[in-house]
Amino acid sequence: MIRVLAFMRRLPGVSRDAFREHYEKIHVPTALPTLGGILAYVRHHVREEILGAPGFDCMTRFDYRDGAAIRSALARIQGPEGEAIHRDERLFMDAPANVFFPAEEAEGWGTPGAGANRLLVCVRRPEAEQAAAFRARFQQRALPTLRSAAGAAGWCRPHWALAGLAQGQGFDLVAQLGEASAGEIADWAAPLEAEGALVVAARVSVHQTPMPG
Repeated sequence: MIRVLAFMRRLPGVSRDAFREHYEKIHVPTALPTLGGILAYVRHHVREEILGAPGFDCMTRFDYRDGAAIRSALARIQGPEGEAIHRDERLFMDAPANVFFPAEEAEGWGTPGAGANRLLVCVRRPEAEQAAAFRARFQQRALPTLRSAAGAAGWCRPHWALAGLAQGQGFDLVAQLGEASAGEIADWAAPLEAEGALVVAARVSVHQTPMPG
């Protein structure tokens, strides 16, 4: 399985509520016929900015069977079958500003529940630091303290960016926390920001489309 995280931005003049409404009621049904070979299709719509300016209005998670499924989907999207998707995007989405990258889920804590609301914490490493070094340092120092900073969230699933197919400047870490309060996120992020990292956090609502087995 290959996971891709995509960060979508709304057009200027489109409210977050209107963006979410269009995405869920119009764009999802428009895109589904072209997304063959996909195992999971989950949207995380920003409802409240907790820390910083996220720069996106929705994080969409695509789980593909394998690399061949990704290549096949991209070919369809870039061909005649994808024209309806692109036409619809122009109505509500700033598609050129979208960011996406492959990611792997890492060990966190707890068991994800079925709640519709989550906290999303995204971190980009300092510009001069290598990805592997930042990941090791973060997992040792920052990840253990995130639990208490997020109001003792019942579960957390960190995702680390991988090299490969990508567009735009993404994040090194994307952590999903279930039923979390904002807690002391700003205090937790302060040392990371002092070192040059970018940290944003937002409360999101989760919308998942059941995929054929």
